[in-house]
Amino acid sequence: MTPKMLRIVCLQASVTLLMALAFWVIFGGVSAVSSALGGSIGFLTGLAYAFRSSSPRGVTPRHWLQAQYAGERFKFVITVILFSATFALYRSLRLPEFFLTYIATLLVYVAALLMD
Repeated sequence: MTPKMLRIVCLQASVTLLMALAFWVIFGGVSAVSSALGGSIGFLTGLAYAFRSSSPRGVTPRHWLQAQYAGERFKFVITVILFSATFALYRSLRLPEFFLTYIATLLVYVAALLMD
């Protein structure tokens, strides 16, 4: 994993923590947990992508591209699993907090790529 990937995942985790804390102060524990779950899906899938895509088997552009595709496939599968598990196991989920924090982590990723 490159330092840039690690920095993006740390920023996503920080945004998750800050938003969960804000929701806890304003709305209480259920909102904070919902927020933390949404943000966790955002940064854990980013972490999964970083680990899977940063280990190409060769040094040619073709190997690098294949590693990126494999990382995206892995990220998609992990995202589906985590969303499914969250909806199935956490019955008190507050959707606005959940999705706001998830979207915020995605925006951190997009913003970090645009600033490069």
